[in-house]
Amino acid sequence: MSGRGRHYRVTAEGLPLSLKTIMNGRARYQVGRAELAMDDGGWLVVNEGQSYTIEIEAPVPVETFIVWFPAGWAADVWRGATLGSVALLAGPPAESPVGFHERYTPNEAAVAPVAGELRRALATGRASDEAWLEEKLRELLAAMLNVQHDLRRTVTRLPALRAATREELWRRVSRARDFLHAYCDTPVTLTDAARAAAMSPYHFLRSFKAAFGLTPHDWLTACRMERARFLLARTELPVTSVCLMVGYEGLGTFSSWFRQRTGLSPRAWRRRHGVRAAIRNFQEVFPPTNLITSAPTA
Repeated sequence: MSGRGRHYRVTAEGLPLSLKTIMNGRARYQVGRAELAMDDGGWLVVNEGQSYTIEIEAPVPVETFIVWFPAGWAADVWRGATLGSVALLAGPPAESPVGFHERYTPNEAAVAPVAGELRRALATGRASDEAWLEEKLRELLAAMLNVQHDLRRTVTRLPALRAATREELWRRVSRARDFLHAYCDTPVTLTDAARAAAMSPYHFLRSFKAAFGLTPHDWLTACRMERARFLLARTELPVTSVCLMVGYEGLGTFSSWFRQRTGLSPRAWRRRHGVRAAIRNFQEVFPPTNLITSAPTA
């Protein structure tokens, strides 16, 4: 399902497992205690039945693309990928629901291409081929589960002896990373991020670097650069406005920072990459009721 627009806000609950992506801008999500900003650079999974709020306030039309999964499909893919043939042929095992970490996940080689193929199929009408669509949905679930499995290697790098402690540390620093990404347009500090993680500042700094291989400030800077490039390339906002919208209070500091990282001033970078802007209405489309209550059989 897809939608497009500049101003939008809705709270939803009781919906199926879904993969959410954003093109041409940013949308802010509140999922449980987590605050996330979605953009072109990543994706978000919202688990079945989890309530969430999406809010869009953007200078250009933002497009959402959402993939909904019928109940039970994630568990089926997980069983097929992890159990041996003997166990699978012995009969249907007991149901074991599969849950995903609800966090902003940067695009990587596995999930993004399949999601992009489904988005193009929706635009061209190929998604109406139910047999093809079911195969692609299960391929996408398998890729999502692989990413979930790979997170365990990140968790093992954290400085704690007990597995349960490492898992809790990862959840906290991940929540803070999402917080930094969501609020990169504000003068957010290490103390602010540590508070979002419910950790002391130095403990948070040490754990964040162990988990992600960079400091919170490094991650914040990368988020600001990505946002600045988008605003300069896709909008006609004055450079001063772009400066403020990526968390800098002075144009001189922003221009110097931008030149150090791109070799060009913000105005020169904009002239080289052009400006594209448009205005359209936005409407989110929810899945039909039969997808919420039942799943097709293979």
